[in-house]
Amino acid sequence: MALPQFLCIGAQKAATSWLYINLQRHHQVWMPPVKELHYFNHLFVPENRSWTTYHMRQGTGNAVKHHIKYGEYIDFNYLKYLTRLMEEPFTEAWYRAAFDRPNLKGKVLGDITPEYSTLPDEGIDHVRQLLGAPKIIYIIRHPVSRALSQLRMYVDRHPRDTMQESDWLEVAQNWDLLNRGDYKTYIPRWKKKFVSQDLMFIPFNRVAKDPTAVLKGLETFLGLEPFKSYDRIEEKVHKTKDISIPAYVSDVYHKIFAEQIQFLKDEFPADFIADL
Repeated sequence: MALPQFLCIGAQKAATSWLYINLQRHHQVWMPPVKELHYFNHLFVPENRSWTTYHMRQGTGNAVKHHIKYGEYIDFNYLKYLTRLMEEPFTEAWYRAAFDRPNLKGKVLGDITPEYSTLPDEGIDHVRQLLGAPKIIYIIRHPVSRALSQLRMYVDRHPRDTMQESDWLEVAQNWDLLNRGDYKTYIPRWKKKFVSQDLMFIPFNRVAKDPTAVLKGLETFLGLEPFKSYDRIEEKVHKTKDISIPAYVSDVYHKIFAEQIQFLKDEFPADFIADL
């Protein structure tokens, strides 16, 4: 059975769903019908285990509903495959089974899971042990705008009747919101384990400014033929609900992420930083 030749490791709230949708449209690429398998982070980021099984159950259920509603016919072998994704999840056998589908010969296989960026060294070592040297894609979004977007999503999913300043500051400093934007820790970890030719960093706003250029760059990086069509690539995917956040939260984030911002300026050229 084949395993992924590329991973997109993040960041969360940085156009990874856009990337998933568009790479699915490429005739040479195949990815599981559930975005974000969470295999490696379930094993090596214990804080994630409270929700990873729920995510797989929800994603698999959505895939079943989509197939029944839009499929040309009911493919019971495909439904059996989807059911397998909920049986003993997060074992190596389960991960391999996620890529056990007919007609994958010649396809470039991928796994897009933003939480992979947060893996500790031993988690990245396991990636290398299991997958060899997959190509790694990391979309980098400005730490403050990324955190604000994740905060909007969090507030939308966990609504409160009222939000006082103390409530905003408590929620804004949630461990998960701060953890996802720790580029200063994560980027060196991945660069230590992978050669530069196997790492592709993409500034978030370049996706909106020139999506065709982003996809062409990925074609080269992944060794793909050109897309047959670049139609619909400007469509937004999973736009965060527009929730107003007090200005003082942004001020707090600028202070919290000051070292992260400086790290990115030291790590990447000016044109990259301009597109964060």
